[in-house]
Amino acid sequence: MPTILSKTEKGGLEFGELADLRDDLVQEKQRLERLLARVDNALRQAEETERDVVDTGEKVPAPRPSPLDQWKNVVDATKDLRVANGNLSAERVAKLFGISLSQLAGWLGRSKQTVSKTPDADSLQNALGYFERVARLRLAMESDAEIRKWLRMPHPDIDGKSPLELMANGQWQALADFVDDILTGTPG
Repeated sequence: MPTILSKTEKGGLEFGELADLRDDLVQEKQRLERLLARVDNALRQAEETERDVVDTGEKVPAPRPSPLDQWKNVVDATKDLRVANGNLSAERVAKLFGISLSQLAGWLGRSKQTVSKTPDADSLQNALGYFERVARLRLAMESDAEIRKWLRMPHPDIDGKSPLELMANGQWQALADFVDDILTGTPG
């Protein structure tokens, strides 16, 4: 692109120089538009990646089937953890377990904002299924307060850890199976 423009005798640019300058500007504009499109695309991909990491977490497999899954009274014991559409609610699970929604969201690998916005999201159902299995202890306990107490007490059959420690460490299937063993009277 010329830095010094020659002028005609009347003080204006020559026609050829104007045409060259216009062509240079058009090319520069096209280059900047391509660069802007690349930046927009990179930002969009970064936002999607961040959203996937923060909001989606890892895909959690559904709990293994339990021998108690088909018993009506077992299913009824946790029906209040579900909302009208039949999905489990993270808010209701957190309340029953006596933990904050923020703490539960962390265990689920989600942000508190995501879980607060849609506590019964389809993407949470597999993970919340483990918590529902543990909540079946209502069949053996007199109150939800007893469940919360049991969740906090160390237990010799789970290496002296509390059930909440297992949940916090992601040992959901092991704890769900342990609760099944308690309810069915079979050793683990």
